[in-house]
Formats: sequence, structure tokens, C-alpha cells
Amino acid sequence: MKLAERGSNFIRQFGGPGEDSQIVCFKFWQLVVAGGCPYRCAYCFLQTVPWFRFRPDELYGLVYTNVEEMVAEITHWLDDPIPKMMIVGELQDGLIFDSAYKKTSGEPLTHRVIPLFAAQKRHRLIFLTKSTQIQHALELAPTPQVVFSWSVNAEEIGAKWEHGTPLPSERFAAAEKMKKAGWPVRFRLDPMIPYADWKRGYAEAIKKINALLPEMVTLGALRATSYNGLRNAAKANGRDETIFDYLTETKDPSGFKYRIPFDTQVEMFRFAVDRLKSSIKPALCKEDRALWKALGMKFDGCHCLLGRNDAIVKKRNTEMEHARETGHGIGIGKPLPVLA
Repeated sequence: MKLAERGSNFIRQFGGPGEDSQIVCFKFWQLVVAGGCPYRCAYCFLQTVPWFRFRPDELYGLVYTNVEEMVAEITHWLDDPIPKMMIVGELQDGLIFDSAYKKTSGEPLTHRVIPLFAAQKRHRLIFLTKSTQIQHALELAPTPQVVFSWSVNAEEIGAKWEHGTPLPSERFAAAEKMKKAGWPVRFRLDPMIPYADWKRGYAEAIKKINALLPEMVTLGALRATSYNGLRNAAKANGRDETIFDYLTETKDPSGFKYRIPFDTQVEMFRFAVDRLKSSIKPALCKEDRALWKALGMKFDGCHCLLGRNDAIVKKRNTEMEHARETGHGIGIGKPLPVLA
């Protein structure tokens, strides 16, 4: 693990899909608390990020030391009267560096960040993680303003292609402890892989999800920006690149990502949605509108937003409507209908 001061902003907004994209995704807010990740998931997209390609030693963990600047940025962001969601874990595991922060700056990351969100009622924070490092968070009083979300999978996928991570069963156990302590929890069942025994494996995972009654479950399947780029990077990093045998040689209808075969993805997602308890909200992440249509799903919020009426959703829909009215929106799809 390396230490350094962060030179750019700790808070950034995802660029989002282009105006002509049919990918359902929005310009969510993210808090960059570290760089890289000590876990060695074969499919991790960070392996192809230019920064880490040219700084391979930082791929496995870069912790920032200018913590007070981060706190100041968060405090300013929280002053905004428009309610928003912030995610920790888009460019790194959201929780794995908690103890590293305590070691380097005197307090765990959770202890520096959570009280800021707990002191107000407009904005929410979500930690996205595969870590079971929950001991520091459990020292704090739970708050509805902070969500803990685990990326989970079938046990076999975790064992074969998520090296260095706690097994999915261990992540479920950590989530159960947090839920019992009073914290809101969510899950990402992602990336789903159509391996030989996938129905049994994912049925078991969904059974565990149902038992914990999370706020939301976001579904995702294996994808990659470049057909060979991520495979080659995984191989160069000593990771099992055979996972990419499941990808097709064509991209999704928007030309955004290479994915597993479309019909297979529909089958797997429908399998999951049909087995989730009705009280659990399902969502998709960065998927083409064609998949939403094939599943008969309507947008009702997603992992990185407060909900269907998030200001970011309204802004994008307004921009799309304006583009069509002014003649600059040829080919732009209609905003995805929301559930009544």
C-alpha cells in the first residue's frame, strides 16, 4: 500500500452516458477515498485504467493522506440544499481501506465520513464493498443517511475469479451483522456469470439476499469495454482470464460494452428478479434500454441515486427533452418511464 496526497478533487461526478446513448445511467456523485484495490478480481476494470497501467504498484492500493481536505470537500458538498446520493467504491473498494486510514491518519475512514452525513437529513452516502472490515463502522450509531452495500455472487464465482476477497458467504455474514445493528443494507449481484451450475449457485445467493431484506438489489452481468483489453490485462497481472470466455464478440446495442449473450443475460436477470421477494426493489446498472424492455422493467431508481425522482434523473430527462425540441436530439430515446 502506498501513501500520497491527492492532488485533484476527492469528490467527482461520473461523466455519464452521451446524450445519444441508450444506456440507462446517470451522472452520479462519487467520493474517491483511495486508488486501486488490494483484491485481485479477474474482471476488475481498474486493470485497464491508464493511471494504473503506468503505475502498476498503485493498482493494489494508494491511500491519501490529506484527509482534512477531503473532509472540507464533503462538508461543502453537504451544504447543497438539493438532496443527493454519494457513492464510495466506484474507483476502489469502499471499505477495505478503513483500517488503513486509522493507521495513517489516526481515525478510520468511516469515523471521518459517517458523522458528517449523520448530522443532516438531505443527503445519503453508500459504501460499496466486498470487504468484511466492519468493525470500525459497528462502533458508530447507525443512521438512515448511510447505506452499506455488498457486491456478492455465487460462491463458486467468488472462489474462482475474485481472488483475495472474502467469499460471498462471508460478505453475507458481514451484511447480516450490519443489518442487525440497524444499518440500511443493499446488494449488487454482479457480475452474474452463466457458468455450468449457475441456476443453483444464484438461487442460493438470492435466498441469502431475501433473508436479509435489503433496500435494493442491483443486477449486473460480466462486461468489458474492450474484448481483449481486459483479458490481456488480467493475464498480465496473473489473474484467471478464462472468465472472459463468456463474452460475445459484439457489443450491446448502444456499442457501450462487450457482454454475455443478450438472451442469456435476459434469462439470468429474469431468474433473479422472479426469485427476489416482492418487497425488495430490483435495479439494473449501466444497461442498455433494450435489456430493460426485454425484462419488462421500468426505471425506479438505481444504486447510485436517491430514487426515481433524483435531481440528476430530472436534469438528464430535461436535457433530452430540450435536445429533441431544438432538433439536436435525433436518435435520442425517450426518458425511461418510471413506476407509478
